[in-house]
Order: sequence, then C-alpha cells, then structure tokens
Amino acid sequence: MNTSTHTGLRKPMRTISLRTIAAHKLRLALTILAVVLGTAFIAGSSMFTASLSNSFAKIISTQYDDVDVVISSERGVGRQISVDDVKKLRERDDFTSVDLMVEPAPIILAGTDGKAIQTGGAPSVALSYDPDAEATDTVTLLDGDWPTDTDTVAVNASAAERGDISVGDSVTVVTPSDQFKVTVVGTFDFPTATGGWIGVLLPEDQFLPIYAPDGKVNSASIVLADGTDTNAVVEELRSEYPDYTIDNAQVLVERQTEELKKALSFINYFLWAFAAIALLVGTFIISNTFAMIVAERTREFALLRSIGASRSQITRSVIGEAVVVGIIGSALGIVLGVGLSKGLFFALEKKGIGLPDSGLSLTPTTLIVPLVVGAIVTVVSAWAPARRAGSIHPVEAMRSGDSSSQNSLRVRTVTGGLIVAAGTAACLFGAFTTNIEEIKHRLIFVGVGALAVIIGVWLIGPALSIPVVGGLGRVIGAPFGAVGKLASTNSRRSPRRTSATAFALTLGLMMVSSIGMLGATMRHSIENIIDDVVVSDYLVTGQNTSTFKIPYSVEDRIAGLDEVGAAHSVFLAPLLVNGVPMSKSFGGPPQTSVADLNLDAGEGMKVTISSGSGNLHDEKGVILYDEIAKSLELGVGDNVTLSTIDGSGSLDVPVLGTYEEMQAGGPGIVSTAAARELLPVEQMSLEMILVDAADGVASQELGRALEDAMAEYLVVQVMSKEKYAGAQANQVDQMLGILYGLLGLAVIIAVLGIINTLALSVTERRREIGMLRALGTQRSQIRRMIYLESVVIALFGAILGAAVGLGLGWCFTRTIGEDALETIIIPWGQLGVMLVGSAVVGVIAAVWPGHRAAKTKPLDAISDR
Repeated sequence: MNTSTHTGLRKPMRTISLRTIAAHKLRLALTILAVVLGTAFIAGSSMFTASLSNSFAKIISTQYDDVDVVISSERGVGRQISVDDVKKLRERDDFTSVDLMVEPAPIILAGTDGKAIQTGGAPSVALSYDPDAEATDTVTLLDGDWPTDTDTVAVNASAAERGDISVGDSVTVVTPSDQFKVTVVGTFDFPTATGGWIGVLLPEDQFLPIYAPDGKVNSASIVLADGTDTNAVVEELRSEYPDYTIDNAQVLVERQTEELKKALSFINYFLWAFAAIALLVGTFIISNTFAMIVAERTREFALLRSIGASRSQITRSVIGEAVVVGIIGSALGIVLGVGLSKGLFFALEKKGIGLPDSGLSLTPTTLIVPLVVGAIVTVVSAWAPARRAGSIHPVEAMRSGDSSSQNSLRVRTVTGGLIVAAGTAACLFGAFTTNIEEIKHRLIFVGVGALAVIIGVWLIGPALSIPVVGGLGRVIGAPFGAVGKLASTNSRRSPRRTSATAFALTLGLMMVSSIGMLGATMRHSIENIIDDVVVSDYLVTGQNTSTFKIPYSVEDRIAGLDEVGAAHSVFLAPLLVNGVPMSKSFGGPPQTSVADLNLDAGEGMKVTISSGSGNLHDEKGVILYDEIAKSLELGVGDNVTLSTIDGSGSLDVPVLGTYEEMQAGGPGIVSTAAARELLPVEQMSLEMILVDAADGVASQELGRALEDAMAEYLVVQVMSKEKYAGAQANQVDQMLGILYGLLGLAVIIAVLGIINTLALSVTERRREIGMLRALGTQRSQIRRMIYLESVVIALFGAILGAAVGLGLGWCFTRTIGEDALETIIIPWGQLGVMLVGSAVVGVIAAVWPGHRAAKTKPLDAISDR
C-alpha cells in the first residue's frame, strides 16, 4: 500500500480514536480510575511532605525572627554553655536580651481534670523565663502576666485550651525530678505551638535547678541593640569563647532548614514507595484493560487495515487513546491528591498526632511529576496491546472474539519457571549464606530474588490458572449445578485474562502476607524475650517513654512500700564506652544502659554470664555482650574509658564480665556508681523499675499496692510481666497497621481491576449471554454465574499471593532476624481472613458487572454483529 494512502488516513484515524473514546464512556471511566488512584497517591504524598517541610521551615524561621546571634555547644552536642557566661553576656549594653535554652527539657502538664494533656507525639517542653529580660516578639503574651515567682507558670494557649486551663487555675506539672502544683498566671503564643505541642514557661530561678543542675545549658540566643554590627559581634564572641559554636542566626536558620529537608525526605521516599506499589498494580490493570479492548475491537481494527490503515497507524491510535486516558487520569489524580493530603493531616489530628499545617503546598514537583508519571505509566501499560492491535490482519475482520487465548503458553511458562527458580535461589542464598556478614548485602540478594520471583510468577500465572482455577471453579461451583459449571468453564477459558486480572490482587496480598509473617514473628519474639529475661513480678515504666521518663521520686515511693521486697532501677545515660554507645537509640543522642544489679543472682533480669562477674553492686565497672567485647578486643579485667558525649568528663573502669544474650541489656550495662561519677542523676533518664514482691506477699497484692502508690503520678504505669510483653508487642501491630493501611490502596486498585475486567468481559460476551438468556437462563442465574467467576478469580489471586508472600516473607524475616527472630511464625488466622475477604471482594466486584449482564436482552444480543 502506498504512502499517500497512509498519509491520507492520519486525520481520519485521529478522529476515529477520539470518537471511540467518546463513544465508550464507561470503558474510559474504568480505565481512568486505575490511573487516578495510582497518581493520587504520588501527588498526595508529595503535597503532604512539601506542606510539612514548609510548615517546619516556617517555624524555624519564625523562632529566630528577633534573634541575631546564637551560641551553642561545640559540635552541637550536649550542654556546654556555662550559665555564668550567659549572665556575664547579659551585662553588655549592646545586647538587648540573652535567652538560654536546655534540650531536652521534658515536662508533663495536667489539665484542670487532673489528667495529663496529650500531645499526640509532639514535644511537651519547659521553657525558661528571665524576668529581667526585655520582651521580644518570639514569645507573645496573650493573657495574664509573665511568671516571675516560684511555682508560677505561663502555658501556651493551645495547650491551655485542650486542658481547659484559665489564668489563676492551679494545675500539676511533672518534671524529670519531681511532681508539684503550680499556678497558671498567663497564656502565650510561640512559633512551635503547632499540633499537640505543649510549652510551659518557668521562672529561670526555678527552671535552672531542675534542668541545668550542673550550671550548663545547650544554647543561648542573643538579640542585639539597634545599630549593632552582627558580624562584628560574632567575630568578637568567637575570639572570646573559642570552645563555643557562634553563628549568625540567619546562617543557623538556613542550616537547620536544610537538615530538616533531609530528615523529611525519608517520609517522602517511604510514601513514594507505596505510591510505586499502587502504580505497579495499576499498570497490570491498565495493560489488561487495553488488551481486552484490543481483543474486543479486533474486527474494527481489521476493517481499518482493509481500507488502507497501516500497522503503525493502528498502534499509534491505541497509544493516542492511552495518552488521553493517562493525562485525564493523572490530572484527576492530582485533584484527588489534594484531598488525600488534607485528609492525612485531618486523620493524624483526630488520632492526636499533632503536626504543623501551614496550608497546602503546591510546587512544580507536586503537580508535574504525578502528571508525567501517570501518563508514562499508562502509555507503557498500553504499549503491548497497541502493538498487538497493529499486528491484526485484514482477514480477521471475518472473525470475532479474542484469539489470543489460543496462543501457546509454552515459551512464556518455561521462561517464567526459569526466572522463578533463579529468584528463589537468590532469596535462599541471602537467607542462608554465612559468607556475607553484613545484613544489607544479604538483603540485596533477597530483594533482587523477590523481584525475579514476582516477574516469574506473572509469566507462569496463565499456566498456573488452568489447573488451579479449574479446581477452584469445580469446588465452588458444585453447589450451584449447571450455573456453577458454566462459571468454572468461563473462568479458565481465557487463562491470560484470568491471570492478569488476578495478579493485581496477588501482588497486594503478597506484600500483606509477607508483612504479616514478619509482624507475627516479631510479636512472638518480643513476648518470648520478655518472658525469658524479666524475672521480676512487676515493671514500672513511663506512660510515653519516647517523650518522658519516670520521675526520680518514684524510686523512693516504691522502696517505701511494705509489699515490695526489692526494686531495681534501669537508666539510660548519654555515656560512651571506649567511644561507643552501649544501647540502641533512635532519633536522639547515643545512650548507654545503666543499672545497679547483681545479674549473677538474677536480680530483675535473667542474663547468662559467660565470663567474669555480673555483679554491678560491688564496684564501678561495665559488663558487655560477648560479641561487643570481641569487636572491641576486650576481656574481663581490661579497663575501658567511660566518657560523656561532649567530652567534658571521662573515667577508666574495668570490664567486670561478659554475657551471652544481648536482648536483656543491649550491647552492655554500666554500673550506676560509675555513671553517677560522670553525670548527675538529672542527666540520666529512668527507663523502668523492676519490682519483686516481699516474702509472703502475693503477686496480685503487690500489683494493687503499686497501682495505689503510683495513682498520683501522671506519667507512670504499673504492668505485670505478661501485660508489659503484650504492650511491647502491640507497638509492632501499630507500626504494621500503617503499612497495611498504605497497602490497602493496592488492594482497592486490584478490586477495581476485577470490576473492570468483568465489565469488559460482559460486553465482549454479549452474544453468549444473550444465547443463554434465549435458552431459558434466568437473570438471577446470569448474575450468579458472574459472581462465581469473580470469586474464583479473586481466590486464585489470593492463594497465589499468600503462597508467594509467605515464601518471600520467610526469607526476608530469616535474613533480618538472625538470632533475635529464632522462630518464624506463620499467621494462619490472618491468612484465613485474607482468603475469606478475597471471596467477599470477588462478590462485591461482581455486583455491577453481574447486574449489567443480567439486563442483557436475548434478541438484541443475538442480533449483534
């Protein structure tokens, strides 16, 4: 055929494509919806993190609006700024004010109902107020007066509102060292007073003994008098105080803003990972949708070929339709992303998780990236069906139906089988190998292997569907007689379509089952560790250990109870052992476990001492986990150097002993006597108190006595060993709940895929359904047939996803678990819920397609050409 003929068809082909899109609005809507859900997650996550970043950046900037110079500890670590130096600086005439800051300075504030005001994870901090300083715009007094007398405070307005606190009210505050009553004399506004943040202003004379008993603070903010040269002051102070870090406040703002963006980028990457999963699932659905559309339009394309359309023109027309679908779907996805972003802020606020929200942030990234990604994914998904459309021959105008199902699956199945085998080998190598010491390298093998397994399963899916779907169809369809047999036959008639439809659900449930296995294993491991290690009857811990610890006065209160036989305190302290922290710390300074225990006698904790002594009562020293001792090349009797993080103090102590298992004390434990020689107790956080009953006192009696004694403390909870193990395990469930929620989007898209496929299948099988109606099949039987087909497809996807997910989850859990996760648990209950849920999903997905099929008129359908 000559070129002029092809050229002459270009404009008509564009017109045909556009009219085809307009004529099949339902088909268009179903395809667009898959794109919308995938791109909405990308847009929403981008807008959420951009809004969060801008809000925090605004807080940082506003906090230093009036500040000209900031003095901080060298390397920004620890408390090194002398209070005496701060007072000396306040005497200068060119300084308007010099405010000091201590971090952390945790405080708990009770409302007028006597209960602690919840922050939802936001900070609750004490702030110092200098009565002699001139007022600045940073802290704005809204009502009442500034706190100038002992036991008077001012509270930020949002916290006062949540606690129903008014000026003049008497409320309770809890500091790390004590709990006492204060009078609220004023309310104020502060730049960081967003979300659930709580700020309590204390007079400096009362603040410093509590939070800076050693006379050292973290930083000081200087406001200069008008006309003072900031750079000259910075250079002068650097010369006078060489051990301090002194910066122009604006330089500090820029540095902190950049650090903030890096910190928040993790959230963005995390959310984008789940957006990628949603898009991946959507890719299979879009590809399957276009494949069915091409099969349905075989005669249409063949007729176009017979009147002169070239292969490339047919391909381009399908790609053109994909571009239209991609752009429309992505644009709508951005609109939905706005709602998702605002909805996420709203949901977190309702959950009590206060985050700053200064309004929606629309940037080029949040708008252009989802639009481009959505369009590209749609075009890529439609590429193979478009090529297939271009390969249709004119003679196929005389045929009807999808001939693709007749093509051999041999090459695809053999290729997929080899890829699955290679992926499985890589996963097992990562899980079992001992030649590679670093876990991250082993995880790379498992990750690459998992990707290969997923690709291989997709390739062998059609071949697997023939026996599995056939068997499921016979079992599920048996109670429904002839209708059940028809549904079973229809489900396995087009294995490619069945597999492609089910694979979206397979992918979602694959990840859910893998995470479920990891969660069940972690929960079992935590419960076993606590059961094996903790030997005391009860544990006293903080209500929210991430933001506030146990007040030190609790120790004396517990020791004074008649029902208590022994009480053992465990601290965390900012100490290093030969430059290494002896415990794991997330999001804060390195910490080391500190305790006054005789582990040989099993006081509080049960630890197997492998060499030396575990008695931390008798002398200053440390005990170390065996592997840590080996890595530091230390043995019993060797000296180690204990040092503060800021390097202000050090102490040489001996290694008293080593122990076998790390779960109890972490990498190592320092004796309390040694730690207190370097740090005042106020700089150590009291993590827990292990309590044993006195002779003749029942466990329940001890529990009641502890609960009565701790009732007045706002931040202390009493738990039995079993309850404590359950509480720790529940934290795993809460963490995984977020993952399940995000993966839920992939499952929603998978359900959409089943609806989409069934709806298009009903359209394609219009004549077949019409014939069944003409032969006497009732509408209810047609609906039932579609329901059963959908259930079979959904169950096939769920079973395949669960089986593969358990295998991959086992390899992943074994790789990261090492000795800590010795027993891998299969969550049978969760798997049962997943399978039942998949059957329900199948029924729900078939409601609308089944209704459409039942409405088919026999004569109209049979007369269709």
